[in-house]
Amino acid sequence: MPYQKKLLTLKNQLRRFLLPFSLFILFWIFGIVIFSIIEPNKTFKEILLISICLKTSDHLFYNFYQFLWPLLFELLVLTFILTTLQEFYGYNPMMAARRLASRKTNHTVILGYNHLGERIVDYLRQYKHPYTLVEIKKEKVEELINFNQPVIVGDYTDIEVMQLANVHKCKEVFCVTNDLRRALIAAEHVRRLNKDCALYMRVFNEHFRDFLTKEPWNAFTFSTSKWALESVKKWSQDYKPGDEVIVLGNDSIVNRIVDYYARELKAEIYLLDPEANKARYRRRKKVHVFNEEVLFLSSLENYCNLMKTSQIYICWNSEETFSDAILLTNAIGDKYPHIQVFVRIFDEELATIAKSLKATTFSTSAYAFKMLQQEVTEDSGIFPGE
Repeated sequence: MPYQKKLLTLKNQLRRFLLPFSLFILFWIFGIVIFSIIEPNKTFKEILLISICLKTSDHLFYNFYQFLWPLLFELLVLTFILTTLQEFYGYNPMMAARRLASRKTNHTVILGYNHLGERIVDYLRQYKHPYTLVEIKKEKVEELINFNQPVIVGDYTDIEVMQLANVHKCKEVFCVTNDLRRALIAAEHVRRLNKDCALYMRVFNEHFRDFLTKEPWNAFTFSTSKWALESVKKWSQDYKPGDEVIVLGNDSIVNRIVDYYARELKAEIYLLDPEANKARYRRRKKVHVFNEEVLFLSSLENYCNLMKTSQIYICWNSEETFSDAILLTNAIGDKYPHIQVFVRIFDEELATIAKSLKATTFSTSAYAFKMLQQEVTEDSGIFPGE
């Protein structure tokens, strides 16, 4: 710890102990005054030595004082010393996780802790493969930190954070953020520090995917939504011309589903989400966009003719909305049993609940992780060789 920071810590400690120290000093002064009264023949020096229990007195008050003074002194001073040392050198879970991460070599570095990042980390932990995780939001990785996992809370667009993660000594980097700007900055930092490690980058934009596969990046790029679309194509085989399709949500997988049904199947599509981009589909006459939040069947019926609808995709991208998705799926199944419902999930344990309602579940991160395992090199930490 730097000298200035230690000095500031010491000042803060003294401020915290100001009241206990003040009470102790008052007790000490009180003892000096009492001993001066009951021991009038003693010099001030002798009174002072008696007050700190280095000289004895025959008076009864001394027995009481001798018992309390050392007890209070030891309790206060030792507590002050121990807490101050703990502030200087004590255990800090976040610092411990950072130190552990900075010692890794020939390891896997994960940039971002979203659903895909979580699956990668879970696999590496399960098979005890060395890794370092970099995530800017502490609340996302608090549990990992408490379990003493190698985590750095910081921004991977900062090259110093990447250096701390020992990127220059790693064997591979997985950049799983869906923020293109941050991904490009991270790629630049990775190649500045390590020109040889494998670099796997999640990139939705196809033009940037091509760009990042070239020198000097030499990255393997992938799109979780593009991989997930393979399942959608299989399900679309049940679609019949003239049927209507409803899509709820707003992210890359939603865009791909709408584009595929509109372009390849010429389907009549209803897209409902408060953040849906109407301008994106202004040239597609069969795509009807409503900036509405639809949580209940009655709301859905206000915008769509469910008797003509054959498929509904519930693609909400938050775990908190899963209960709403289940209630909506149940209501659709009860009133419109002919409709196929596809529900996006983030927890495999919840899949059985949706399946009990005869809904088909899908997870973009789960499928993406399986596909990614097929693309990594054999020395990768997530290669399915065990």
